[in-house]
Amino acid sequence: MNTLFGFKEPQLLFDIVLHMGTLVATVIVFYKEILQILKTPRAIMLLIVASIPTAIIGFTVADFIETHMWNLHVASMSLCVTGTFLWFTKYIRPRSIVLEAPLFSYISVQNAFWIGLAQGFALIPGISRSGITITTALFLKTGRRDAASFSFILSIPAILGALCLKLLKTPSLSEHDLSLFLTGFSLSMVVGAFALLVLIRIVLNGKLYQFSWYCFVIGILSIFLAYF
Repeated sequence: MNTLFGFKEPQLLFDIVLHMGTLVATVIVFYKEILQILKTPRAIMLLIVASIPTAIIGFTVADFIETHMWNLHVASMSLCVTGTFLWFTKYIRPRSIVLEAPLFSYISVQNAFWIGLAQGFALIPGISRSGITITTALFLKTGRRDAASFSFILSIPAILGALCLKLLKTPSLSEHDLSLFLTGFSLSMVVGAFALLVLIRIVLNGKLYQFSWYCFVIGILSIFLAYF
């Protein structure tokens, strides 16, 4: 579960490569849905609508958050917030949806905006991008399939936007860097694809709340380290 725009100068380039691996993994896992979206103007519009609040938040407060909020205190508290959101998905009654229905049939323009706004909060360290967007979609009664698909496909323009911003600050590659970056890219792609497949199944089975325990345990341990 990644956050957005989470780059620091010393490891900027390597982080970009890792995000590129995650991006490729997302495209591979959702290639059928992406091809369908390219033929569906409404689906494209929904992704654009959702990307607007994310972009506005990214352009306006990303530097502030990186400067003032990238610390263990904020991250530990935010992990507990993420865990709380995930836990309450346990009580969301699943919507009866025909799987053959067109992609994003149960996502309105208003829902897309709120999901995109939620994605913007993933700028804060400790807030899970996929966790908060899927949770928001589920609370809006979009259904599990559309919640998972929309969340992960929405990450593509978000990651691309972050990459474009950060590539402007990136130093040139050296031959020594290439092998390290290729290894990082490959591992990120493989692990990312596997994690996506597992997470999709968990969401479809209504078990997303199980991740809340991970967030609570890590968050509480981090609070202890941060304050004691």
